[in-house]
Amino acid sequence: MALRIAHAVVVTPGRCGLYETTHELVVELRLLGVDSRMYDPSKERTLHPGGEHDRGAPFCEAEWANKADLLCNHSGLGELHSSKVPVLHCAHGRPHESILTEAAGGPPVYSYHYERNKDPRFKGVITFWPEHVDMHEIMWPDTPVYTVQAPCDLKVWSPDGPNTYDFGGKKGDINVVCTDSWRKDVDLFGVINAFALFAREHRGAKLHLYATPREMKGWSALLRTIQDRGNLGEIKAWVKDLANIYRAADLLITPHRIATRSIREALACGCPIAQMDHSCSRTFVKQMEKSLKIPRTVIRQQAEKLFDSKKTGRDFLKVVGRILENKKAA
Repeated sequence: MALRIAHAVVVTPGRCGLYETTHELVVELRLLGVDSRMYDPSKERTLHPGGEHDRGAPFCEAEWANKADLLCNHSGLGELHSSKVPVLHCAHGRPHESILTEAAGGPPVYSYHYERNKDPRFKGVITFWPEHVDMHEIMWPDTPVYTVQAPCDLKVWSPDGPNTYDFGGKKGDINVVCTDSWRKDVDLFGVINAFALFAREHRGAKLHLYATPREMKGWSALLRTIQDRGNLGEIKAWVKDLANIYRAADLLITPHRIATRSIREALACGCPIAQMDHSCSRTFVKQMEKSLKIPRTVIRQQAEKLFDSKKTGRDFLKVVGRILENKKAA
């Protein structure tokens, strides 16, 4: 009988990076022969496409999940909170963002981690980012923390495909995009200022911002300054065809150093990226100019080396194997 893993995740196709990462993991595990399914712990369940599966990843109900060999907790267990099946917790969020969100009255992720560390059903924690291991080990002192490479569907996110995006009719000579969600721990102040300096030397450049917050109060003066010089392009909170945007863009700029979905997907589409690791905007401008010269074929080759989904699946199964072996030994 195939290994059975139920992944508890709120189903939001195309709307949430956490869900898309989970979906990619589930699909890859199924390709490796694992009966891997998604259980939606939310009450609404209004976004289930096609009813029984989403792009090759099937859904399951609590009854099936309670008979699985392992539960992988991505966004809460819901009805499975009292299940006796061992749990592997997948920590998708950035620890600093999580604690700031809780402090502001948002979801109490850090408190959840504190309590679940004491729960004997939780047998391990997985993070996709080695940079976060130390912080997770602080909050999970009695639970082993593992690192697995972040997945990326290299067939979906590819240089091959439509390259027709016109940036809302605001296309420039050099189209610079930023698609990161605006977070409490990392914002776009540095990269936007860097673009403004970049545009002084490259007057036909346009900055296009996506995944912007609904409330932009406080940012309007900076953006108007860029607009007054003719360098502000499209601004959208929600877009559907990001792959098309990455193929059409000349450069992605980001304040993140970890492999966020924006970085993984842009690289997979062959879009050059510039990652800010300092506060000096002029130094970042030089990095932007350097990144623009890298051939897109080289960028794609880099993505293929960094984000091999088969490796993600195999490494994940190694962690599962350790957990189930420890369960037998106990």
